[in-house]
Amino acid sequence: MELRTLSYFLAVAREQNMTEAANVLHVTQPTLSRQIADLEDELGKKLFTRTSRSTILTEDGMHLRQRAEEILTLVNQTEDELKNDTIDLSGCIRIGAGETHAMHILADLFADLHGRYPRLTVELFTGNADAVEEKLAHGLIDFALMIEPFNTEHYHFVRLPEPIRVGIVTRDDSEWAQKDGITPDDLNEMPLLSSSRQPTNRIDYSQWSGGKVSAETLHIVGRFDLFGNASHFVRTGVANALGIDKLLQLDTGHLKFIPLKPALTLTSVIVWKKYRLLSKSSSVFLEELRKRVAK
Repeated sequence: MELRTLSYFLAVAREQNMTEAANVLHVTQPTLSRQIADLEDELGKKLFTRTSRSTILTEDGMHLRQRAEEILTLVNQTEDELKNDTIDLSGCIRIGAGETHAMHILADLFADLHGRYPRLTVELFTGNADAVEEKLAHGLIDFALMIEPFNTEHYHFVRLPEPIRVGIVTRDDSEWAQKDGITPDDLNEMPLLSSSRQPTNRIDYSQWSGGKVSAETLHIVGRFDLFGNASHFVRTGVANALGIDKLLQLDTGHLKFIPLKPALTLTSVIVWKKYRLLSKSSSVFLEELRKRVAK
């Protein structure tokens, strides 16, 4: 399958109209229609449902669109890396992460590198851990910042030195806001929003609490992937959120973080795929990161 054919396919998928796609591609409509028909014959699958006004992706077409976008993104990234693999360091470092204060370590590191190599750029992807790992697995980002527990079987990693406190986020006028720590009894008593991320759910609250807290004892009223939207529910007072310290939303007022008592901390790791050749810019970034962590 030629890359040009994939480009034609994506143009039709985005425009949802064969005529409009032909105009964007600067080809004739019969030429484009023939290319799409040949692609469907080659795959043995129907990719579009056509009406008099629109061309809509089928289920098979939606699957191909996702893969085609990943393939063309990787091609463009590879071309950029080959062009920019020079002594005068340039290129793009692609980083995926969820919401965590540990990102400041990577931001400070990039700022220093950018001061030395002004043509160096960064591309950030923000999402929950599952979405970030999928991007990393498909080679669409170079590094991911993940919070442990995280399965590093398929990745190399550097563990960051800053511990992350686990606790609850509550309204600053709630009955729990004046406490210096949340005990197992407190946690069992309150309504909670918890993370929908599976690895986070594997935190051993039973061990932390001496057997007092379990999935059965917690009063879970909802789940969230990123804390941004969940913070609005916390502000209503309907529930507190199980979370980590130093989230940006805590600076917007009316919310307060209370750590668990006894203390429970997590660590974060920078991970990248095993057996993947890093670009020159990513290799320098990783080298500088290792120096900082070793200090």
